Amino acid sequence: MVFERQFGVIFPNPKLPVLDYSTLDDNIGIGSLVEVPLGSKVVAGIVWSAGDTKFDRSRTKQIIGPVNNIKLDPEFISFLKKAHAYTLSPIQSYLKMAVQSLTFHKDPKAPIAYKLNSSNYSTITSRQKELINYFKQQPNRIARYKQIKNDLGVSSSVIKSLENKGVLSKVTENKYKQEKIFNEPIILSPEQRQAVSRIREKYVKNEFQSWLLFGVTGSGKTEVYLDLASERVQKGEQVLILLPEISLTIDFKLRIMKRYGALAGEWHSQLSLNERRRVFKNVVSGDLKLLVGARSALFLPFKNLKLIIVDEEHDASYKQEEAPIYNARDLAVLRASTLNSQIILSSATPSIETWHNCRLGKYHKVDLLKRFGEVYEPRVTLIDMNVEETPKNSWISFPIIDQMKKSLKKKDQILIFLNRRGYAPIQFCTACKVSLECKNCSTKLVYHKTKTCYLCHICGYKVSEKTKCVQCNSADNFIPIGPGVERIRDEISKLFPDASSQIFSSDNFSKGEKNLEDMDKIKSGEINIIIGTQLVAKGYNFPHLKLVVVIDADMGLNAGDHRVMEKSYQVIKQVVGRAGRYASDGRALIQTWMPRHPVLQALLKDHGEKFLNTELEQRIEANVPPHGKFISLILSGRKERTLIDFGIKLKNQFFSLNLQDLEIFGPAVAPISRIKNKTRVRLLIKSNKMTRISQIEVRDWLKNVSVPNNIYFSVDIDPYNFY
Repeated sequence: MVFERQFGVIFPNPKLPVLDYSTLDDNIGIGSLVEVPLGSKVVAGIVWSAGDTKFDRSRTKQIIGPVNNIKLDPEFISFLKKAHAYTLSPIQSYLKMAVQSLTFHKDPKAPIAYKLNSSNYSTITSRQKELINYFKQQPNRIARYKQIKNDLGVSSSVIKSLENKGVLSKVTENKYKQEKIFNEPIILSPEQRQAVSRIREKYVKNEFQSWLLFGVTGSGKTEVYLDLASERVQKGEQVLILLPEISLTIDFKLRIMKRYGALAGEWHSQLSLNERRRVFKNVVSGDLKLLVGARSALFLPFKNLKLIIVDEEHDASYKQEEAPIYNARDLAVLRASTLNSQIILSSATPSIETWHNCRLGKYHKVDLLKRFGEVYEPRVTLIDMNVEETPKNSWISFPIIDQMKKSLKKKDQILIFLNRRGYAPIQFCTACKVSLECKNCSTKLVYHKTKTCYLCHICGYKVSEKTKCVQCNSADNFIPIGPGVERIRDEISKLFPDASSQIFSSDNFSKGEKNLEDMDKIKSGEINIIIGTQLVAKGYNFPHLKLVVVIDADMGLNAGDHRVMEKSYQVIKQVVGRAGRYASDGRALIQTWMPRHPVLQALLKDHGEKFLNTELEQRIEANVPPHGKFISLILSGRKERTLIDFGIKLKNQFFSLNLQDLEIFGPAVAPISRIKNKTRVRLLIKSNKMTRISQIEVRDWLKNVSVPNNIYFSVDIDPYNFY
């Protein structure tokens, strides 16, 4: 006898509550992805809990049926709940990344077969009833599409009608044809073999372990973790490799295919819908063993995930600043702990948080202190701009120009680094003494010469380069202030007219595989001079690159947050590390007005570990993360006064909690006071690490906060940015 059961169904939409539904299907249980009626629509939901027994069952609607037999396992649900508890972001937002939408699972291609979900419908035609009875006689209530047409001769409209009602669902076969993984042995150096052995020897099945793979740039960290990944894949286990940049994901996948004969899956926002469907299905089924992805790949429902690798773990791109706000590196550690599996965090410039966890003994650490192939790290020279000069209307000093001439004569490739997109960051009207600003944000418009426009780098607003000053109504008085990569390229073209050059920034390399041809030109050495933003620091490998030039090393050293020195060291060290990977004559020239600055001295003397230890000690003394704890509260809305008043109300409520050793700062207008026509106000909660903020108390408090409809309220645990 089949009994009707009642379940609470949660939706991947934070605005919707958990609702009760009934079902007669024994295959549906906690974690099942299901189709349910919601108002006039049919939507996807996840069976989340037992139903409310106090609710009248006769009033509950029926679950239409399961979606592709997808069922989230208890471990994955536990991970999502813990992620929600830690970040305070709505769990529905994580579920949206985990299960996508109902449309996503409705493959428009002709299915191989259909499955009968339910026959509990009274408003059906005799032809539809005949089809339902036919399905009941089939094994597992599944019938192939061609078989149905041959046996019954029903039209596709009859099948489609029952599918729309949820009586039938598509069954497709979309196996991921993954070739033999790593069919060539990886030839490791003695130091690499030792690193692999240490991690392998410490491995205990079903035991959580977090490792920092700490190695100098060019030491072959990738080969180490790929060797470990190959072992897991050969055992039939799944491996996830997270990378900080989409374009790097594609490049990395090709690297695996070319070198190891492996077909890895990829997951990022630039995949087509059909490709995302294919990868999703095979991750869920376990057929896809190796996945390379951006941060959102962490939220896919793997069947047998046993190893997570976070490459360039220090990279700020792992932090998502929009809802849901989270750090993929931290949640990757959380997922590994929930899985009781290993995670490897790889970096030449590890985050202070990771370094701190190693010192506390929470993470294991293994070192690669030498470059692969007996190649030495590049020699660093600081160019003191208090002494050196530049040509008129130039941003490149004479010593650098001289060295570039020598490098080009030897046909060595050169990288010029300036972390500033576009041509010039400011367009200044000499008549009115004002600069062009975004109409939606409190930011300057950046001049992009190649796009013939002024562009806001926050909201995307743009105007023609022929735009007029809002005060004097003239377009003739604008002058560009400061350099961007486009301006540097113009300067390079004048200094070295015979040299080929290429800009390497997110404006040029954001379209995935369309840029593979340009990437090949750079890697082959066909491009003589690369002019790049911080994108070049994200793990790319340029075989012919010998000279790195940093135009403005001081740019980030005077920012106002506690991570400023860490961030500056990481990006410059990573850029410098691109040079001389295949020869020992790599060089780096760094222009600076502050040659005695601790960050630049650490780079000059190659005192990486000393810098990390000193920076950590200073953080501990100042009681800031990772020793202290920060939580940002961000308010946005139309009126500043309304936001300030609500911020004061929040502050007073927080004081009433009587939590010890806590401080709250603000409310204050944010440094970028307006984004997308919304005014922004911030508060900051600071706690001593020894008496960590009680997540439960803060969450309970925030749950009870009544937020006005005209205010958007977000919480950022462990904020990376304070704008």
